[in-house]
Amino acid sequence: MKIHFFLLCVVCGLCVGLYAQSGLQYDIKIKSSNAAVITPKLKMGTSVRPNGESLSYTGNYLLRNGKPWFPVMGEFNYERYNAQQWEQEILAMKAGGVEVISSYIIWIFHETKEGVFDWRGNNDLNRFLALCKKHGMYVWLRIGPWVHAEIKNGGFPDWLMTKNIKQRTNDPAYLNYAGLYFKQIAKQCEGYYFKEDGPIIGVQLENEMNFKNAPEYEHMKTLKKMAIQLGMDVPYYSGFAPGPDNQDEFLYTLGSYPDSPWNTTTKAFIKPVYFIKPLKADDDIGSDLLGKVDANVRNNYPLISAELGAGMQKTYHRRVDVSATDVAANIFTKLAAGLNGFGYFMFHGGMTPLDSANHYGFQESRVSNYPNDMPLLNYDFQAPLGAMGIPAPSFSELKLMNLFVQDYGCQLAETRPYFPAQLKRSMFSNDTVQASVRTKNGAGFIFLSNYQRLVSLPAVNDFQLSLNNGTAVETVPAKPITFPSNHYVIWPYKLDMQSVLLKYATVQPLAIVNNDATKTFVFFRDSIAPEMVFDNTTIEKVGALKGCSWNAKSGTITDDKQEGDFYFEVTNKKNELVKVLVITRVQALQAYKINYGNEKEALILTQALLRQEANDQWSLEAASKNGKMEVKIYPGSDVAVKSIVNAVSCKKVDENNLFSSFIIKASVANKPSVNYSPVTDNNIEAAQSFKDSMLAVFKKSKEFKPLQPGPLYLPTFHSLPNQQLYQSSYSCKPSDGVTDWEVEMHYNGDVLTMYQDNKLVYDQFNYNGICKFRLNYLVKNTAAPILMQVLPAEKQYDIYWGTLEKTVDDQLKAKVKKIDIVPVYRYNVSIEKDVLK
Repeated sequence: MKIHFFLLCVVCGLCVGLYAQSGLQYDIKIKSSNAAVITPKLKMGTSVRPNGESLSYTGNYLLRNGKPWFPVMGEFNYERYNAQQWEQEILAMKAGGVEVISSYIIWIFHETKEGVFDWRGNNDLNRFLALCKKHGMYVWLRIGPWVHAEIKNGGFPDWLMTKNIKQRTNDPAYLNYAGLYFKQIAKQCEGYYFKEDGPIIGVQLENEMNFKNAPEYEHMKTLKKMAIQLGMDVPYYSGFAPGPDNQDEFLYTLGSYPDSPWNTTTKAFIKPVYFIKPLKADDDIGSDLLGKVDANVRNNYPLISAELGAGMQKTYHRRVDVSATDVAANIFTKLAAGLNGFGYFMFHGGMTPLDSANHYGFQESRVSNYPNDMPLLNYDFQAPLGAMGIPAPSFSELKLMNLFVQDYGCQLAETRPYFPAQLKRSMFSNDTVQASVRTKNGAGFIFLSNYQRLVSLPAVNDFQLSLNNGTAVETVPAKPITFPSNHYVIWPYKLDMQSVLLKYATVQPLAIVNNDATKTFVFFRDSIAPEMVFDNTTIEKVGALKGCSWNAKSGTITDDKQEGDFYFEVTNKKNELVKVLVITRVQALQAYKINYGNEKEALILTQALLRQEANDQWSLEAASKNGKMEVKIYPGSDVAVKSIVNAVSCKKVDENNLFSSFIIKASVANKPSVNYSPVTDNNIEAAQSFKDSMLAVFKKSKEFKPLQPGPLYLPTFHSLPNQQLYQSSYSCKPSDGVTDWEVEMHYNGDVLTMYQDNKLVYDQFNYNGICKFRLNYLVKNTAAPILMQVLPAEKQYDIYWGTLEKTVDDQLKAKVKKIDIVPVYRYNVSIEKDVLK
């Protein structure tokens, strides 16, 4: 009898669970009209340019020229990059969809000696601003004075730390020093404010300072007043931390990261940032110093961000390795929750300068009594564009969302998010597709996710979303589907496509290509079968079908091939032509939307990095053994690609009504080579003595932990016990189209350092067994050998190894396994109307 009762309870529980899933988890109630947006009266600066362009805000989103604006901002610490290459990196960020560059101004770099300011070379803020203006990029400066930025003292100069002052307060002595620094920044910015037709649209004061309490809030206001008195008059002032609910001085910006390498744990850290739920910040940012922070989003402020982890830095004790999907899915959930502005940190990595006066560098470390150890140089951050500008897979993955908000952000910003009655609560729940719908007047976009970092989620069968507007219920899609594992998507819902109504589609919006009066709506497909359902009453006819079929009765487009791209045209009731192109996800990852000619647009598909150098002139860059690059262009019948340099050929290899294909190739393939061999160093006693001296310094820190000894090396080479040394030499002869050489090294060990002429040129805490670098960027003399020092881990170390966990025994034996080198080609081309047509 007890057994029967137990079974009955189990069955009832399963039934209740199934009912909860179908009745609550996938049932979303939406409203046919949204509540009015309330705009607070905030004390912002001059917001109109001489040409009439304006920037403003509402209580939910920013405004540009009075229209909703969804900004895409990316962090690039210009001081951490070679100034001679700033321009090409600004263009690379622009190619990735970034339109606002944010950057810390790091005090310790500019005033290492009290009263002596350095704005030369890589510190030249004025020149950086000029380049941003030249290429139409906005700038949001994060002037501190305390910035963090993984720099010792949070960016405060060492000399300031010796003063008997109360830092980060309204102590008059502290404010005096900060004021002198702000005056220097203001001088660098003269002529570059938005009101002067310049790029600077925003200033962030301080960083990670919780200003909910009165003293901190007063300090923030004082810093802002000082900046304004020095001429820093900008449309937006912001803070990056919780503050009073109804303050009127600052925009709030939120952040979220895939992992927390500052966290003290050395175990896998699974975060709930991948939940689709009402918008909140990541409460673990800065938890090493601040503990858990208030993650609530304040009402009636623009819902924008400053630190969405576009990568993840490694600390010595946490070797976090994030994939492109880890990065993008975290940001996707914030978009699904109602975010109205991307702020990527970091979008571009760099290298922290070496401190000539301090052997231990400028980086954050336990020597400087900070809880984390960072590499002396490497600030790659696994960013979309790395420490030397090498594109990571996340560059293309994030570009999918950046292209989407460029064309749909104005519409998206006005929507309100709606969620299922029952939200996912467990990070290990494996039977739930997370969902939200962002709509205005009942139309918008559906967000779906079956992804959680470090948790392998299975596919979910029989998935349908039920959308209830109070008078009618619609299921999307019309028939149940299997939602793939580890997957996330954006689907259009009641999308107005030039007076043609797309009721819903199981393909994702990418971009809109405008040519004269005709628009091409570009979508991309993934592993879910494409289905596009239209309102027949808005359609006059459908034609020019390529690779797809039209069911006039149901108003549905489906594909013919179950793979590949397809195309069709729709004529609306006004007899206007609407074009629709659906490409594959692989093609979408290669997509760029460009302007050419007389305000025409084209879609470019290429695996290369595509930069706009000047009007109708572009460059294509890729690391390639043979130097061959393929470019596909839509619309294929109107656009041509031509090489600007005779030594580089450009040949059209295919043309159809959708795409024209071109192959671009240098006449001579570059053939670099690399040789490396072990180096014997028998000075064991000196090596041990040096290690002991380093540990003696480290042990003076209150943060020192014996099982996490940190980076035991200096800016100059010293032998260390159990090291493996290798000397590498490179044969790299210049040839047409080659700008650099990309080296990929596979190795085992704990820490890798590289030296040329006894000086440290690169370092890496091992996190995935691979080190990539650009040879020309790294060293001045590519012909001179590079000494590589690989140090083994020790079995007792308390380190989170991440993806190396399964091979941790290999890391106990330092070894370079192989080194490959390939040329980096950059071709200058023109993209223009095909005059032969």
